[in-house]
Amino acid sequence: MTYEEAFSFESLLSAHLRCRRNKSYKREVIAYEADLSCRLAELSKELLTETYKPRAYNRFKVYEPKERIIECLCYRDRIVLMALCANILEPFFEKMLIPENVACRKNKGTHYGIKMLEGHLKDLYKENGNNNGYALKCDFSKYFKSVNHKILINFLMGF
Repeated sequence: MTYEEAFSFESLLSAHLRCRRNKSYKREVIAYEADLSCRLAELSKELLTETYKPRAYNRFKVYEPKERIIECLCYRDRIVLMALCANILEPFFEKMLIPENVACRKNKGTHYGIKMLEGHLKDLYKENGNNNGYALKCDFSKYFKSVNHKILINFLMGF
């Protein structure tokens, strides 16, 4: 898909429809939809003329399950991100990911991941004759903020 196709009016409309799922009652979404066609046409024009600039993040605190600061994009920028992911990033990365990586992937998810795990456990049992094995479940604290983004971008440019 070309850059022009990825950020066409039609593509941004499709991204908007995905972004608004389960959020159509929110004030920001309602305000954006009040003049949807003009906003999407302007957004597409900014992207295609390379004058688009993301707006500042919205910041707020949540306390459950633990206290943390959340930074999120404004609705307009979420539409751009959705179009970027669906049209450019997902097709690029999908062919590189191993089947066991089930997070946020089409036709994958919890049930698919459970079936993959069951298959691996059956293979372990066949190989060893028992269920003795190890699994690692972990979470990296502040992972996204700790990634060196220059190194990551240079790495991705190598593909």
